[in-house]
Amino acid sequence: AGAPAMSCVLVVLQCASLMLRIGRPTMMVADTPSVVIPGRPGAKDEAQFVTDPRGFCAGRCSASGPVFATGAFGNAIFVGDVGIVDAISDVSQFVSCGPQQLREPFGPVTATASDGEAAFAGMSTSFNAECYEAFFQWVPLFKETGGFSTFRFDDFLDPRVRKALPGLRRVIFRAVAPTLLGSRLEDLPASPGLESPKEWGKAYAEYAFEKVRPVSSGISLPFKLPTIGGSAASLESALGAEKAAELLAAVEPTAALVTSMLVMVQAHPKWGSLLATEQKEALSGVKPESAIGSEILGAMPLLNAVAQETLRMHPPSRADRLKLTRAVEVEGVALPAGAIVAPEPFIGHFLPSVYEDPTAFRPERFIGAAAAPAPSLGLPGAAGARGAAARDLTLLLAKTTFVQMRRMHEVRLPVDLPKVSGYPLHAIPEATELKALPYMYYELQRGVRKLKF
Repeated sequence: AGAPAMSCVLVVLQCASLMLRIGRPTMMVADTPSVVIPGRPGAKDEAQFVTDPRGFCAGRCSASGPVFATGAFGNAIFVGDVGIVDAISDVSQFVSCGPQQLREPFGPVTATASDGEAAFAGMSTSFNAECYEAFFQWVPLFKETGGFSTFRFDDFLDPRVRKALPGLRRVIFRAVAPTLLGSRLEDLPASPGLESPKEWGKAYAEYAFEKVRPVSSGISLPFKLPTIGGSAASLESALGAEKAAELLAAVEPTAALVTSMLVMVQAHPKWGSLLATEQKEALSGVKPESAIGSEILGAMPLLNAVAQETLRMHPPSRADRLKLTRAVEVEGVALPAGAIVAPEPFIGHFLPSVYEDPTAFRPERFIGAAAAPAPSLGLPGAAGARGAAARDLTLLLAKTTFVQMRRMHEVRLPVDLPKVSGYPLHAIPEATELKALPYMYYELQRGVRKLKF
């Protein structure tokens, strides 16, 4: 909703008209007339885009259609049709263009797997075990006192309330550690200030916040104070810059997608109820500590539809920009040598020729034989077919996290739901809190802590 959403509605007829002219991209034949790429690049384009990616794209698409020139990121040509990117990719007429804040996630994992499902099968056991343990730690210990009691500050805090995005960030960081770091956090070599899973999680969370906080962040100084001690540097010193960046690309889009899914199911109670019913049926006869594997996720088509629709409407990031090594023409669109092509989800995910009523939350569009194509521009890495394995793996991990959390806790966000926004990570605000009310079985398993005075 809001101004950007209203702007997206205005583009329906114009985008549809241009897409009818472009059609399915193929390499141009000799007698195909070329066109000048529309758009009026400006010096302030990049600043406007990073401040409000969705609003920027809606306005430009309204004026120029789903392919337009900009003054952002080295005069990048923004493209909303993944077919154009696939057409370029198929003939290897591109090179990677510059460092990305979020690189392709799970590169070492997907490189040796046939697809995302195979990659998930290889890491599902460890991911589920660590994810379960992390959410289990969210269950407060009961407190029993005997005799004289004293009051402590934390007695007045509700341990079931926590920051949503930082909390999910730590959960997923812990869960991917065995795969990406080679061991559980407990078994990593100790470094100064990094001697426990809690310290590793804190260090990663602060490192990630510094790397992906919104460019136009309005977060107050008190929230930033914990990072002043140099925790981001300690994480990079312990793991190396490359490994830290690899973790960032895996954890941040996944955490952002899960929190956005929580927003969408609370904003649309009908779908929250449908998912709860589907999850109960899918987990019937399954032990409370059991892993959430491919078979269980496969029995939850409504969950997949909600995840896909959330990814479409609230893409956590965007696919890699490409730099052409020579001039090409795709269905009459001339792309010069050296041009930077920027696949943009806030164009491609809102094309009315692909997604009917694109500003509406309609997960049902991804169900059945006539399902809409899965959104493929909203995660880091390659767009289109080349990046399918990494995207599928990220979605599977996000769905696993979502089910693990909702199996163990009733999760509530504020009544006034947070807005999903930001660049380079499109997510809910860092300060947004959630309340996780554990179900009785997990409370009983957590046990009782007796306080001694």
